Amino acid sequence: MKLIFDDPTFSLQLLRAISQTYYKGADIGECLSTAYRIKESDFESWYNEWYKTAKRVHYYAKECLKFGHKISAKEAYLRASNYYRVAEFFIIDPNDVRSLQTWRLSKECFIQATQHFTCTFKPIQIPYEQIKLPGYFFKVNDCSNNKNKKEMQRPILVVHGGFDSTLEELYFFAAAPALERGYNCLAFEGPGQGGVIREQKIPFRFDWEKVVTPVIDFLLENKEEYSLKKESIALMGISLGGYLAARAAAFEHRISACILYNGVYDGKEALESSFPPSLLKSIEDGNEKVVNTVIEILM
Repeated sequence: MKLIFDDPTFSLQLLRAISQTYYKGADIGECLSTAYRIKESDFESWYNEWYKTAKRVHYYAKECLKFGHKISAKEAYLRASNYYRVAEFFIIDPNDVRSLQTWRLSKECFIQATQHFTCTFKPIQIPYEQIKLPGYFFKVNDCSNNKNKKEMQRPILVVHGGFDSTLEELYFFAAAPALERGYNCLAFEGPGQGGVIREQKIPFRFDWEKVVTPVIDFLLENKEEYSLKKESIALMGISLGGYLAARAAAFEHRISACILYNGVYDGKEALESSFPPSLLKSIEDGNEKVVNTVIEILM
């Protein structure tokens, strides 16, 4: 489906932004009016127009907060967080300072929004090899007035993204709907994702069970704090995460359920389906120079 843009990638990313309307991460009118200002297939135009919208909504959030309109402020901060993420998406030069700056604004707006969540929210750091993986823990608040009552143990949804999603975006995809259904949620970024690649420069790895296992260890070591029903741990992977989560679940047997959204049955086939036959032949022949040249052109 093409929406406003003929460029399929621009159309897809616009749809992705609009999809977050369901949990207050976007407004359809704001998204469409931004899209109509963008020049077709122009990365700079994409960044500039989404950044303008993000900045305007960010200002609106601050004004709402100043006058005590906390719900409106929360919703505006969520939208601004998403719009900054969308703006940064097509910055492909890792040395472009706007990438980190805009990504950090997205994170800052999200943290501001969480100050007004009805659930319990906690940023976490998960030990992983020699570093810490960033994460967020979302907990359903127990409405009971009995302070001495033991806190209810709940199932938990552990969620990670794929190739280009951010930690904050996982709230709209997974945490918000999980909380509504009585699940606590732990969202995290692994190697190659979000802040781990942007700030720590640690790339992806294929053996994703080596990433998920420390996360499950962390949960079980802190099961009282996280009100964990230990036999009810679900893992959800989004986009490329649909491959990564499947790989992890094949080796990490403490997972009770696995959700692949989307499922990637054959990553090699998915990539090759978009390659011309001449490129596939060069890959088979091991012609590194031709392969790299053609892929650079396609990019």
